[in-house]
Amino acid sequence: MANETHNQRAGRESLSKRLGKTARLIRERDSHACAYCGRTAKKSGAHLHLDHLTPKSLGGADVASNLVLACRRCNSARGAMTLSQWAAYSAVKFGLSFSPRAIRGQARRSLAC
Repeated sequence: MANETHNQRAGRESLSKRLGKTARLIRERDSHACAYCGRTAKKSGAHLHLDHLTPKSLGGADVASNLVLACRRCNSARGAMTLSQWAAYSAVKFGLSFSPRAIRGQARRSLAC
């Protein structure tokens, strides 16, 4: 029950709920797949979340150009790492290979309205 009280505090609403239509458009822009590893909910059952390219703890905003889809594993493992730190860490830890520049480019693509 303590969890219920905690989740009802102001500002505890999920990012997806707060962004509404924008969150749905980000999912479409990112083809419903993790921007880092490519996992999808449909093929792998991965839970997808919105991930800040510039972490909120480093001043990142809740705007589409700073958000991409990430599976739970990638989002949790990344924590507050910068995108460059995450690229290096995920290459060693998970064998992922992605370009931070390409990920930022993906996030800057316009959203279909």
